[in-house]
Amino acid sequence: MSKQITWDISDFNMRSAQIIPAMTQAVSKAVGEAGDELLRLSALEVPHDTGELQNSGKVDKGDLEASVSYNTPYAVRMHEHPEYKFQKGRKGKYLEDPLKNNISKFRNIINNEIKESLK
Repeated sequence: MSKQITWDISDFNMRSAQIIPAMTQAVSKAVGEAGDELLRLSALEVPHDTGELQNSGKVDKGDLEASVSYNTPYAVRMHEHPEYKFQKGRKGKYLEDPLKNNISKFRNIINNEIKESLK
């Protein structure tokens, strides 16, 4: 003879409906913070003569995305030619390298924000 078990998941469903918007907001905030951090890190490497390139850096934040860019006519050329010799220890790949070299930092920013939203 088998017994029938009935689960009441209404509380779970209600709490899930509350968590999803909070998580989405937390991830959006964290991605923006990660974008800000990438801009900060890249500013330490971006070629610097007059400061125009460095000062053109910005972060555009969307709902679940962030875009870091530098906006001068020569920004891409400076980035894509790491063989150029820049002064003050600056270099090409000034966005790509900080992104690749700090993946764990960006992951931690996102993880910490998600954990905070679940408290």
